[in-house]
Amino acid sequence: MGWATYGGSAQPYLVVAERIVVGVFVVELALKLIAWRGGFFRDPWNWFDFFVVVISVIPATGPFSVLRILRVLRILRVITAVPQMRTIISALFRSMPGMGTVIGLLLVVVYTAAILGQQLFGDDVPQYFGDLGTTLYTLFTVMTTENWPDFADAVAEDHPLGWMFFVGYIVVTTFIVLNLVIGVIVTAMEQEVESGLWAEDQKLEAVQHEAVMAKLAELSEQVARLDRMVRDHGGDPDAGEPVGQGAGVAHDPVQPSNGSG
Repeated sequence: MGWATYGGSAQPYLVVAERIVVGVFVVELALKLIAWRGGFFRDPWNWFDFFVVVISVIPATGPFSVLRILRVLRILRVITAVPQMRTIISALFRSMPGMGTVIGLLLVVVYTAAILGQQLFGDDVPQYFGDLGTTLYTLFTVMTTENWPDFADAVAEDHPLGWMFFVGYIVVTTFIVLNLVIGVIVTAMEQEVESGLWAEDQKLEAVQHEAVMAKLAELSEQVARLDRMVRDHGGDPDAGEPVGQGAGVAHDPVQPSNGSG
């Protein structure tokens, strides 16, 4: 879609290539729906694929032309095609609860620092600390360490020790709290990778279990076949000796010879 904006002689080929790619997406989705049926929508990633494919087939004209802008989301289809990207996105979603807590802490720190900065420097440096909104914007810029010496120098003209406020704020927000966010994401990434490895191990164990059970069933069938063969030949597999040679069968004693003719 983006390449088509260049126009020129290559545009017809780009349109054809776009239709081919969309056709591949549609065929893939149809095959998945046929193979998985109701189980297709149990995976959130399949919902994402379905949404992207539906957007891809929205016509560029007619009553749905206003939705054409959503077709740019087709590039997100690469996320489901690359397993590593899926792992990263899944890790980001997994880290949301922890990130929410850390971001909440960051907002509390920034808001507290904004009130303190506005009270300390609002009268002398109104262009940076004149009101709460301006102060929040200033502190957000300082948190990114972008041109923070300019703000510190402006404050230092009337408050020689004002640099201590900026240094302490940067240490707390940039070097501590923001690193907590990174730590939460890294931890979630490790958990996602371990979860994927565990799922693969479970699949492998399931395959091995099925193989063992199949082997046991085969052995049981062989034992049953041998048991039938023994019974067919007049044997008693429970007694362990052929019928007719047990204790219940009497044998004629050998008569001794009396020596007479």
